[in-house]
Amino acid sequence: MRTTRMRPQNKLKTLQKGTLLVTCVSLTSIFTYLFISLSQVNTTDSNAATKLDLLTADPINNGELVCGYTWDQGSSIAAEVGPSAEKISASAEVVTGGVDNTYGLSAGTSGRNINMFIPAEKCFNMDGIDIGLDFRRYEESGNFMTRGSYFNFGMKNGKLVINYKIKGEDGKLTSVDETSRYEIPKDTLFRNYRFLYNPQTSKGEIFVDNVAVWSNQDEQNGKLWWNETDPLIIGDEMNGGSKGKAIMDNLIIRSTARGKTMPLQLLGFTAEVMGSEIMLNWFTGKENGTDYFKIERSSDTHSYIEIGSVKAAGNSNELKAYALLDKHPQAGVTFYRLSMPNTNVKSVWVPILALKIPTSTIPSMSGPITQPVNTNESKK
Repeated sequence: MRTTRMRPQNKLKTLQKGTLLVTCVSLTSIFTYLFISLSQVNTTDSNAATKLDLLTADPINNGELVCGYTWDQGSSIAAEVGPSAEKISASAEVVTGGVDNTYGLSAGTSGRNINMFIPAEKCFNMDGIDIGLDFRRYEESGNFMTRGSYFNFGMKNGKLVINYKIKGEDGKLTSVDETSRYEIPKDTLFRNYRFLYNPQTSKGEIFVDNVAVWSNQDEQNGKLWWNETDPLIIGDEMNGGSKGKAIMDNLIIRSTARGKTMPLQLLGFTAEVMGSEIMLNWFTGKENGTDYFKIERSSDTHSYIEIGSVKAAGNSNELKAYALLDKHPQAGVTFYRLSMPNTNVKSVWVPILALKIPTSTIPSMSGPITQPVNTNESKK
């Protein structure tokens, strides 16, 4: 085991990155996503009293924090909350370059997998689980968390995969083994990947920056089935492309409890070139307290301008379709960002969509637009 000496620093507040709202859905090859940091909880130490702070703003699950790693204390195996790992690959190390330029976990440059073993403590033998971590992709396949042959959450050929077993009230075991349609962008940006299984609803869900990209509904009152002697393995078959860069940060495991209502179920966000204009379309399956949607545009994913807004349904459980026309697009690679700034929760940023616009599409343009374009629909 190798670690890098560093200054004392507390990063429990960034464990809440697993509960931040940001997101994603439309899964075509032109999509890229930008991690936007939202609210944080200010903490001064890592004692048990801070656990409550970590749960106050979680929009998905208010379960107890069972285990948490930030890797900011200098050790690759020491947990800030809950059981520490008992062993890890000798090449794994704590390095700079984590979320918000803090520290994160690297597999090193030897080509060895992280393989962090967390012992089979009783606290992990739950009927459900909520596991999330910040991750950036440098390889094609690997596993975020594995527990024996009964559970695996990770990626295969770049796509998120999930495998778990459920035991129903009748004692029957049901297996869920699926590859989602969501492909993890290979752009070296950290995003939060989270799996939640709630035994109260028998529903499993995968979230990317806390927007659901996959779900499975099973029989009511089904419970996760574990071999209670199996340890948890973090980073199995994951070596970070041997680049020696931080690929994991802010690993948190929670118990499951009452789910809270998400403000939005986004079903798609697309862009299409139509002559010399760009048509942006998005669809929602559920809205809870939304006021309006805002579209912004950028050429570098850093500086954005608003190009228009559209009134939202507010509260709806039906399919809703929205559209906005960018009448003055700019040539080259353009990024469009969809958000709903006024909701019953804190500001929520959702997908960033990258679209390459040929210069021939807009021959009259002499340079990029620098002012927002007025639209018929405006925010209140």
